[in-house]
Amino acid sequence: MHYKDENLLAILGPTNTGKTFTAFEKLFSYSSGIFGFPLRLLARENYDKAVKKVGLSNVALITGEEKILPKEAKYFFCTVESMPNNIPVDCVIIDEVQLAADYERGHIFTDRILNLKGNFQTIFLGSLNIENILKKIYPNIIIEVKKRFSQLTFLRKQNFSKLEPRSAIIAFNINKVYEIAENIRTHKGGTAVVLGSLSPRTRNAQVEVYENKNVDYLVATDAIGMGLNLNINHVCFSSLEKFDGRYNRNLAPDEIGQIAGRAGRYKQDGTFSYTREAGNLDQLVVQQIETHNFASIQKIYWRNSSLDFRTIDLLLSSLKKYPIHNYFIHKKNALDEINFRNLIDDSEVRCHLSNAHNIKLLWEICRIPDFEKIFNDSYLNFLKNIFLKLINNNLKIPEDWISNKVLKLENYNGDIPELSLKISQIRTWTYISNHQSWLTDPKYWQEKTQKIENDLSDNLHEGLTNKFIDVSSKFFIDTHSDYNIKKVELDSDQTINLDGENYGKIKGFELEFNKNSNSHSLFSLSHVKKSIRNMIEDKIDDFLNAPDDSLNFGDLSQKKINEKIFIYWGDDKVGQLTKGSKIYLPIAESFKSEFITTEKKLLISAKLQNWIDTQISDILNPIKNKLDDNTNSNVRAIAFNCFENLGILEIEEYKDFIKNIDTQSKQQLFKLGIRIGAKFFFIPNFMKKKPIELNAILWTLYNNYDSEYILPLPTDGRVSFTSNVEMPKSYWNSIGYINLNNFIFRVDVFEKVFYLARKKMKYGPCLESSDLMNPIGCNSNQLKDIMLFCGYEEINLNLEKKLYFFKQTTALNKKNNRQNKIKKIKKTKSQKKINPDSPFAVLEKLL
Repeated sequence: MHYKDENLLAILGPTNTGKTFTAFEKLFSYSSGIFGFPLRLLARENYDKAVKKVGLSNVALITGEEKILPKEAKYFFCTVESMPNNIPVDCVIIDEVQLAADYERGHIFTDRILNLKGNFQTIFLGSLNIENILKKIYPNIIIEVKKRFSQLTFLRKQNFSKLEPRSAIIAFNINKVYEIAENIRTHKGGTAVVLGSLSPRTRNAQVEVYENKNVDYLVATDAIGMGLNLNINHVCFSSLEKFDGRYNRNLAPDEIGQIAGRAGRYKQDGTFSYTREAGNLDQLVVQQIETHNFASIQKIYWRNSSLDFRTIDLLLSSLKKYPIHNYFIHKKNALDEINFRNLIDDSEVRCHLSNAHNIKLLWEICRIPDFEKIFNDSYLNFLKNIFLKLINNNLKIPEDWISNKVLKLENYNGDIPELSLKISQIRTWTYISNHQSWLTDPKYWQEKTQKIENDLSDNLHEGLTNKFIDVSSKFFIDTHSDYNIKKVELDSDQTINLDGENYGKIKGFELEFNKNSNSHSLFSLSHVKKSIRNMIEDKIDDFLNAPDDSLNFGDLSQKKINEKIFIYWGDDKVGQLTKGSKIYLPIAESFKSEFITTEKKLLISAKLQNWIDTQISDILNPIKNKLDDNTNSNVRAIAFNCFENLGILEIEEYKDFIKNIDTQSKQQLFKLGIRIGAKFFFIPNFMKKKPIELNAILWTLYNNYDSEYILPLPTDGRVSFTSNVEMPKSYWNSIGYINLNNFIFRVDVFEKVFYLARKKMKYGPCLESSDLMNPIGCNSNQLKDIMLFCGYEEINLNLEKKLYFFKQTTALNKKNNRQNKIKKIKKTKSQKKINPDSPFAVLEKLL
C-alpha cells in the first residue's frame, strides 16, 4: 500500500498553529477542491467564509443534515463522512486526521486518507502524533510541521471562584455542565454553554455571546477541542476522565492537550489547570501537554470500504475482510454494522432482502445517526419502520407519515432538556430529508426540517441564556469602566433601573429584587451594590434626620395577631420591636442588611428605640414614670398592677382599702390618672385611639399569642363592637375593654352604665331602659349580660321587658346580715308608705 504520490502534504502541529487557515488559503489556489471537517459546525463555519471569499454560486455544503449544491460549485465543504468520492477536484483537504485512531469514527477517517485524493494535491491536517502512521502509508509524503504561536503553561489546582475572566471550564457530561454553569452564573455573572449535542446554530449563538464579551466564561464539553477558535486565556478541567460510550476512562495526554490547547489565541499565551475534585495529573503528562510532545499513534482503525451488496452474506463477508498491514485495526461492531446485523434477523425485514438494491437501501438506513443517543430497541424499530415504509410505498416515505412525525416537533415550548431532545429528533428528520430519493418532495422537507431546527435552536439558545447568564452582567464585564456604574439609576419611587430595565426596588434599607428579572446573580449584585450602597447611605442619613412623626406601625387594620411588629418610615419597614423585660419596655432594632454598616445600624436602632420610648411615655403617660417615694403603699401597689396591665385593674382585691380610702390616697391615684370605678381601676387617658392601638401592639408583642386573625380593634372611636376573635381576657383589658359573649365595650362607659344602674336600684328593681343601653350602644340581650356582670338578676315581663333587681346574697352573708336587713326593711315600711307606682309595688304585685 505504498504510494509514490508526491503531491501529498501533511500539515501537522498542535492547536493554534494556523493549520486550518493555511489549508483554507491553499484550497483557493486551485480551481476546485473538497475540504472535509470532523464536525458539521466547522464545515458550516468555513462554508460561510468561502461564500464571502468566492461567492455563493461557487461553494457547496455537504453534511448529513444539510446540502447546498449550486450547479456551478467548485469548492465543497463537508463533514468527513459526507465527502463525495465521485467528484474529481484539484485539491482535497482532510482535517484532524489523527481521528483515524478514534474508536467510533476512526475507520471513516482512514478510508478518506486512503481513498480520496486531489488531482494535484491532497493535504492532511492534524496532530504531530499521526506523523508516524502517515509516513508508513505514504513514505514520500511531505510533512510540514507547524509550531504553536503561543506558549501553553500549567497552573496549580483551582477552584471555580478563583478563575480569571476569559476562562473555559470543561466537563464531560451534560448534568455536570449545567451544574457548573449555574455556579458560574451565581458567582461570575453568567457563562456561555457549548455541548457536542447542540445544533450548530445554538452553538454558534452561544459562542457569539462569549466572543462578544457578554460573559467572561465558557462551560463546555470536549466539543471545543475541535476547531473552535475562541479568545480563551485559560482552560480548566473539572474532570480528567470521561465516558466514551463504553466505559469511564482517563483522558489520554493528547486528548487533554487538544482541549487545553484552545487556551491562548495567536501570539497570546494560554494556561490550563484542573479543579481539586478532578484528581491528579502526573507531572510528566503536564510536561507533555506544555511541550505538545505526545506518544505517536501506532495503529488506526480500518474497515473495508468496497462493500458487496449482491447478497446479505457477501455484504457481511466484505465487512469481515481484514487489512493487510499491522498498523490497521480491523473495525468491528461499528454502529451501522450492528444495526444491519440486528435488522436482517427480523423476519419482516429479511423477506425483502432478496436483491442488491434493497440490501443497499437497508445499509443506508442503518447509517442514519442516532442523534438521540438512545442505543436501544426503539432506535432499531425506528430504522425498521423507515425501511418498511420505503419498501411498501414505491421507495418513498409517505407524506402523511413524515408530516405526522415532523410537525409535532413544531412546538417550541419547553425547558432546556426538552428543547435539546426535540432538536436531536428533528436532526434525524433533517438527515432523512437530505436523502432526496426517499421523498416525493425532498426540497419542501429539507426547508421545513431546517426551519424547525433553527427555531428550536433559537429557543434553546434563549433558554440557555436565561438560565445561565445574568442579563445585567454584560454591563459589568469591563470592571474598569465608570460608564457601566452609571447604568444603575434610582427612580423617585425607589425603583432601581439597570440600563432602563427594572432590577429591583429599595425598600427600607434593603434591596428587593424584581422577581421577573434574570439579574439576580451574586456577580451582578456585587456590582449593582456599588451604586446601591451609596444610595442607601444617603437614605439612612435622611432617615436619621427625619422627624419622629414620620415613623409609624403601618396599617394595623390588616395586621395579623401573630405577625411581627414592624416600625415604618413612611411606607418603608426600617425596624422591628422585640419583647422586653416588661410589657411597656419593648426593644427596638434595625433590620440586618449588608448595606448598613455597624455604626449606622446602632444609630438607626437608637432612633427607633427613642421613638418607641417617647411614644409610650407620651401616649401612655405616666406608665413609665417613677412613683413618688411618699406615695401610699396601697396606692403604689394599685398603680404598679394597673400599669403592668396597661391601664385596667379589677377592684375586687382592693375593696377593703377603697372602703376606707383617705383623701390623700384618692388624690395620689387621681394625679396618676387612675380612676376608681365600681368594678375596675382605669385610666381614662388610655381610652383613646392611639393609646388603644399602642396597648394592643404591646400586648401582642409581650404575650406572643399565636393566631392568624386580624388584630381586633375598635374603629372610629366606637365604645363598643362585636368580635368573634377569641382572645384572652387580658388582651381586651389591655386595650380598655370588656368582652361579654363577643360583645366588647369600653371600661369607662361600662362604669357609667353601672353607676346609672346603681342609682336606679336605690329605689328598688328597675326596668330596662334606653338610658342604660344608649351610652354603651347595646341591645336588650347585651344589656342583660352587662347587668348580670354587674351583679343583678332579671325576670322577663309580659310586656317583653326585663326587670332587674339585686341578686340574693350568699349563704354566708345571709347568716351574718339577715337580722339587720329584716330590721331595716321593717323600719322602712313603718316610716314610709310605698308608692303604688314604684318598682317595688310592681314587683310585689308580680310576686
